[in-house]
Amino acid sequence: MGSAGKRTTQHTDRTAYVAWVLWLIGMSQSSIAAVLLKRRKQVAGIVDRSPYAKRSEMTDAERQAAINELLAVRLGEDGKTVDGGILDRVPMKIIPLRRAQRRKGSS
Repeated sequence: MGSAGKRTTQHTDRTAYVAWVLWLIGMSQSSIAAVLLKRRKQVAGIVDRSPYAKRSEMTDAERQAAINELLAVRLGEDGKTVDGGILDRVPMKIIPLRRAQRRKGSS
């Protein structure tokens, strides 16, 4: 997308999509960075600008519903997956967040 587009990131749609799905599943930014061959700070930027930045404030059901919505758009019009198949072997079920992954004040 050019400078007139909405996105202000240089990351591809594929990278953002994979980061969002893995984040919603419950992976850490460091783990997602390892999958995407990015730095943790890059993944943090993608996540922080996403509609899912406040994952810890979402219920497990809300997180699963968000994953299901992303899965609904995974297959492009050309019949290829948005993620290039990187998520083929990933179970699309949330992992309950540990206490350390929750923000203070959320239960």
